[in-house]
Amino acid sequence: MNTRFRALPTNLRIEPINVVAKDDLCGIGTFTPRWLQKFADPKFYLLVFGALAVLQGAYFTYFIGIITTLEKRFAFRSKVTAYIMIAENITPIIACILIGYFGGRVHKPRLLSVCMFLVVLGCFLSGLPYLMYGPGLHILSKSSNSLEINNKREYCTLGTKEEHCDSNENVSSHPASVIMFLANFLNGFGYIAFYIIGAPYLDDNVKKTNSPLYLSAMAALRIFGPTLGFLLSSFCLKFYEDPFYDPGIDPHNPRWVGAWWMGFFILGAAIFVFTILLALFPRELPERFRSEKKDAKDDAEKENELPKLKDFPQAIKRLMKNPILVCHVISITFQVNGFAGYFVFMPKFMESQYQQSASEASLFSGTTGIISMLVGVLIGGFLIKKFKPRPRYLTGYMVLVEIFSVLGLFISIFLGCDRIMMPGTTANKDETLNLYNECNAGCGCTRKVFEPVCGADGVSTYFSPCFAGCPNMTGVISTLIQPTIDTLSNATIFSDCKCVTNSNSTFEVSNVISGFCSSGCTMFISYIILLCISKFISSTARVGNTLITFRCVDAKDKSFALGVFGSILAMFAFIPYPLIYGALTDSACIVWEESCNKTGNCWLYDSDKFRYYLHGMSILLISIGICFDIIVFFLSDRLTNFYGEDDEDKPTDDRLARWIKDEEEEDIIFTKCSKSDPVVEMNPVL
Repeated sequence: MNTRFRALPTNLRIEPINVVAKDDLCGIGTFTPRWLQKFADPKFYLLVFGALAVLQGAYFTYFIGIITTLEKRFAFRSKVTAYIMIAENITPIIACILIGYFGGRVHKPRLLSVCMFLVVLGCFLSGLPYLMYGPGLHILSKSSNSLEINNKREYCTLGTKEEHCDSNENVSSHPASVIMFLANFLNGFGYIAFYIIGAPYLDDNVKKTNSPLYLSAMAALRIFGPTLGFLLSSFCLKFYEDPFYDPGIDPHNPRWVGAWWMGFFILGAAIFVFTILLALFPRELPERFRSEKKDAKDDAEKENELPKLKDFPQAIKRLMKNPILVCHVISITFQVNGFAGYFVFMPKFMESQYQQSASEASLFSGTTGIISMLVGVLIGGFLIKKFKPRPRYLTGYMVLVEIFSVLGLFISIFLGCDRIMMPGTTANKDETLNLYNECNAGCGCTRKVFEPVCGADGVSTYFSPCFAGCPNMTGVISTLIQPTIDTLSNATIFSDCKCVTNSNSTFEVSNVISGFCSSGCTMFISYIILLCISKFISSTARVGNTLITFRCVDAKDKSFALGVFGSILAMFAFIPYPLIYGALTDSACIVWEESCNKTGNCWLYDSDKFRYYLHGMSILLISIGICFDIIVFFLSDRLTNFYGEDDEDKPTDDRLARWIKDEEEEDIIFTKCSKSDPVVEMNPVL
């Protein structure tokens, strides 16, 4: 075989070219272009992963924002929605441990992308019940076949009326709950992706001294997730479930069902786009961003040291012997129960306590304290980066912050409003209200249509015009906002209502007006201000809390410890709190929806009982967590190399940067040779 050789300059020194595995390059498969390698940077990863964290977090709070709407649409109790919510926490119980045990040796960005694809599927499944069953127009009237404006209210008609029961009306709630349960189950993989894979990947690929800044930036981005979810739910709930249908009522009407399904499709499409970008990141980022030096030999040894199932009990035993980790996990478990339960049911609390619409409750829940929380997280991360406080001081500050949170919850107990006065009712044995009396007993009223009306005294509220004894006639439409009611639109006056109670507790004929009576309560602003202050102070300790979680275990056990941590939280925190707070919320209900002898969602809550139960349970659970954090405080001096001081002066070797540099030098060499030396062909034998 004839070969021709290329003559090279004699004074040219050629260094060996470093071989870089494809998994260490940006791209997928054979698609690893050189221009894409510059994106292998923690900053770009933080942007893409942060965007996914925002969207995945938005799914959770979006679901919270539409809970009351779902309960009305499908006649769910709070216990049913609690079961749906815990579905996303069933996933991590087993998956967290397995992924955490083997996750340290796999391609984390790819595994993260697979988890997020499942979240995308869950988003589209969540909106499926609307495509299957359409809008719930039956909620607008007593009869699902009578949707004219005049038939969308219940009036008092003497003589017993049989309620029309549509056999298909209540059946749809069961498949809908199963679909929502499955959708939330798939969304549980997003929790695994964020805490067990994504966050450790970032911590492993930056210097330990820079880790607080990256973690604070990630936490700050994460804050926008819950905010985005609430804002999106607030926006979507302003539209009726069928945006092209005019229901004849406004969003303040209890029978309003907003477009709960719309946000799921928006979130699913956005998550899909960023998931594709995330899959392009390499197994490990270039070594110039890390403190530890690694080479090909280390990688080969790592591949040969894949964990084995027989070593699983030993790894568990190692973690159980770590008192800081054990106490820290127990503390976080109780605090997640307290904070998450309060956070999830806060929109419903705002609706019942301060008579906010579902859209307004979501808006206030999402925007309350967002700026203060963002500033608090960034300040906390910056101060840790600048002053590097000892673990003893860091854990001590965390305890003080938690005590302040308990104090804020205790003060919130006294920032409530008076109960809604509903004369003509009596209390049942189960502490619910019996709306029927000798006056309206023959009116054929039901608890299916909830349209509160306010009496002439401006204090007495009635469940509907029917329970107030109003005949089938409507008075004038007011062009002014009445001073005795809480409404943002024109009010309807009902005349000749014969079951209105006067000051002597006797019935009289009078006029009522649509809407709740004005409570005159001004505590809502104080509640919001206190909430902002509490969120700002608590957010300053978020980065320190994350660092304690990462630093209280050896580097080799970090992924496994986080996996076990996630499973414990899922089993003893994220699953119990919806059940605990759902049962407490249902116990505060005084008027249930009832249709065709079936009980559905709660229409009205005892505001005092709801306030005491919600805040009291949160105070109890968080206080128990503080006790274990005090133990962590006394043990915190055992934490060493907290900021990576021992690794800070070590030289680093960046194989990816050397590979790109060698490729460029090779191109320059052969370009020069082609201009000055004779060109010869060569068939290399590899």
